[in-house]
Amino acid sequence: MLKKRFREYFTFTKKERNGIIVLLVILILLILLKVYQNNKSFGEIVLIDDDFQKDIEKFEKSLIPKKVSKKNKRIFYADQVDTHKEEWCKPEMLFDFNPNKASGKKLKELGFTKKQINTLINFRNKGGKFYKKEDLLKIYGIETEQYEILEPYIILEEKNNIQEKKKFIDRKTEPKIFIKINSATKENLIQLHGIGNSFAERIIKYRDLLGGFYKKDQLLEVYGMDSTRYLGFIQDVLIDTNLINKISLNEADFKTFIRHPYLNKYQTEAILKYKEVMGSFSKIEQIHQNNLLTKEEYSKLEPYLKLK
Repeated sequence: MLKKRFREYFTFTKKERNGIIVLLVILILLILLKVYQNNKSFGEIVLIDDDFQKDIEKFEKSLIPKKVSKKNKRIFYADQVDTHKEEWCKPEMLFDFNPNKASGKKLKELGFTKKQINTLINFRNKGGKFYKKEDLLKIYGIETEQYEILEPYIILEEKNNIQEKKKFIDRKTEPKIFIKINSATKENLIQLHGIGNSFAERIIKYRDLLGGFYKKDQLLEVYGMDSTRYLGFIQDVLIDTNLINKISLNEADFKTFIRHPYLNKYQTEAILKYKEVMGSFSKIEQIHQNNLLTKEEYSKLEPYLKLK
């Protein structure tokens, strides 16, 4: 009886035996896969010898702390870049100042950073003195761009104060002199308040590209010019439109047109294409009438054009 029951439980058909074999194969594959993944996760064991450990300790000792931030206690090392460097910012209002006497508060109003102010004042405390405007560039951290903006506002003592006072009195009695912007030389322009060598050169360069100024507002188009500097000298400027160099609309070539600041490549090609098709312009207004330029673009360019 028992023998019969044993046979009933442990005797399988061919189909059942095949199923058991398949299950065993799947089970073995799963076990192998699990073992492989475990080995891959842990990776190889790396043994650190005494020489390698000494190299690590030597490298750690070579890291010299540069500074510690009190807020978050982060340590910056000498070979790391300080991303918190204070940058100079352009001031909203510019005014005359003497770097030999200006207080820290005045320097701060002119956009100097805290580090620049401390360096400048330490320089003065040690007996240093600014004898010419360019000496300001000797102060560590002051860039050329910052100097060019501040240069017209730097006032230094003259060697002979008596002669300087006499010159000032003489200037007060002289009639006011106006600068004709379309014929002014570099020396003439430097006489304007807030205009130094750099800005004088920029004004002349832009004036030559334009062909002359026909209104005062165009001086605001000069690179780096701001409203504060502009308002400081504009009342002393005169515009002579008779000195404007005009472009011959019917004779100028691509190179002549594209050189002008108010024209780009596509506008120039449109003007030349119209001349090629129509032969020539009978009147300057045809540029706007034929949509070669917008009304605003045409109004800016029109003072610089002539038919022949």
